[in-house]
Amino acid sequence: MGDLSMQEYIIDYEMFDVSEIIQIIEFFRLIESTSFKKIDRDLLIFKYHEYQKILNNKSLEKKYDKMLYNKSKISIYKVMKNITH
Repeated sequence: MGDLSMQEYIIDYEMFDVSEIIQIIEFFRLIESTSFKKIDRDLLIFKYHEYQKILNNKSLEKKYDKMLYNKSKISIYKVMKNITH
C-alpha cells in the first residue's frame, strides 16, 4: 500500500535515497494538509528548509511545486510565501 501513496507524486526517485524520498513525501502531505487544517508555522518552516536542503536545486523545486499544484491545487511557493510574510 505504501507504494501506491508514493505513486501519487511524480518524483525523480533515482535522485534520492529512501529516507530523502520519505521526507519529500511527508513535506508534500504537510503542504497539502494546510488546505484543511492549521499547521504549526515553525514546523512548516523547518520542514521546508529540510526539503530545500534535500532537493538543493531551484528548478527541481519549481518542477515539484508545479506537480503538486497540478495534483492538489496547492502551491508550495504560495503557502510558504504566506507564512513567512
